[in-house]
Amino acid sequence: MHKLINLLILFTLIFSCNKYTVDVNEVSEFKNEKKVTILNYNSDAMEPFISKNDNYLFFNNLEGDSSKDLYYAEKINDTTFYFKGKIEGVNTTYVDANPTMDTANNFYFISTRDLDSSNKTLFYGNFNNGEVTELSKIEGTINIETPYWINMGVEISKDGSLLLVSNAKFNIGDNFPNEGNIRFAVKEGNYFNIPDNEEDILQNINTTNAIEYAGEISADMLELFYSQVTLSDPPVFKLFYAKRDNKFSVFNKPIQITEPFNDNINAFVEAPTISNDGKRLYYHKLNEDGIFSIYMLSRN
Repeated sequence: MHKLINLLILFTLIFSCNKYTVDVNEVSEFKNEKKVTILNYNSDAMEPFISKNDNYLFFNNLEGDSSKDLYYAEKINDTTFYFKGKIEGVNTTYVDANPTMDTANNFYFISTRDLDSSNKTLFYGNFNNGEVTELSKIEGTINIETPYWINMGVEISKDGSLLLVSNAKFNIGDNFPNEGNIRFAVKEGNYFNIPDNEEDILQNINTTNAIEYAGEISADMLELFYSQVTLSDPPVFKLFYAKRDNKFSVFNKPIQITEPFNDNINAFVEAPTISNDGKRLYYHKLNEDGIFSIYMLSRN
């Protein structure tokens, strides 16, 4: 059964939904798309994350229906990184993906390794020099108890106090989700629990006619970046970001990031991650040669 679940996770990470009315008075500040080079690496690079100290690029590959692995590369400049290899201590024969880390080097990711015995897919440990130790499952109400729902993505805030997840529902027999949205939890001791005002904070983000996922919070927690996909044929992918006045207030209506789609409105673009200074946005994109690569946009 785990192979089927892993296939569903893979399709979840690939087919996510877009549902939003954009404020036409707002124009994206992110421009000048550039492809990122990972020296000594020539396979798929997906779900990127830029460490908040700006030293590392974390990402995962795409190796079929039952295996994704986590890798890292060291920064040379904003668009060039040197491949360092697999992240030790995290990879299995199951799906291991969606890396993220706070400034205390607490490394978070999703894995389907225990999906047959529980609904928990969120894991964390301590990252040091390419290895993650003290691996544990995330505990708290952020874990989904409802059948057919799973957490398929994770993002930690810079200070480690806020955890964003992407959750999705699969109907029996489907290989992609028919519902999904972004949720968040606040750290309370060793637990991540969903606060009472979660739905209010995200009222302008989650919708009912598409799936929002791959949420990423800025270092100051005033901007939320995320993906959407509309489950049409073919699916329509989009990127958005939303701002707010302070880290306790509601996110405003989202602004669409359009440049990655200038040459192809049906481009397969996902998984935004923002640099610590808020000036560089990274994401993955499917190339014409059928390979997923990482790209970058800049903001003045």
